[in-house]
Amino acid sequence: MKASEVNNFFGDMDLFLMDLILKEKIPQNAQVLDVGCGEGRNGIYFIQNGYEYTGIDTDESKLRLVEYLSRSITPAKARFKTQDLLQADSSKQYDFIICSRVLHFAESSAQFLKMWEKLKSLLRVGGGIYVSMDSVVDTQIGKPLAEGKHEFPDTKTRFVLTEALYEVMKKGFEEIEPLRTWVQHNERAQSFLILRKV
Repeated sequence: MKASEVNNFFGDMDLFLMDLILKEKIPQNAQVLDVGCGEGRNGIYFIQNGYEYTGIDTDESKLRLVEYLSRSITPAKARFKTQDLLQADSSKQYDFIICSRVLHFAESSAQFLKMWEKLKSLLRVGGGIYVSMDSVVDTQIGKPLAEGKHEFPDTKTRFVLTEALYEVMKKGFEEIEPLRTWVQHNERAQSFLILRKV
């Protein structure tokens, strides 16, 4: 397969999410929730491959774009909703949740834990969750501020994952893959969590 064919197949997807697909860790019949789906960077693969896909985002213009793209895919089983994570209906549960670069928008540890509890309520037992977020796990990049936030050399302030917070998040879960942290030299660090609800 040529590089252009790989890009057409997976799009601009997170590499660790692509790794899960290649390792067949996401069942073909999974109901997928993409929190903060934006323009569909991580969702296009699932839409193209017949997953029952729900994308939520607070940015209506980005949702309109991914909805437009999904209409060109037959048969697309995709739904989109302009919605904040905390407003999502917990009566609907999913087999797999994508939450890429959303949780670092938490304003405090308390808000972060509310967001995490909401994600847990949306996930079926046995279901998987993929999370990527800014992090200080295995790195000292950035300057600590109050309420779990850090200021990074890229001049942005974001809520971060810590080792202690990861231990809290793992309660009621098992690791599908070990926690990974990626460091962009002198700018920021990002961790990738891949967990299964037990």
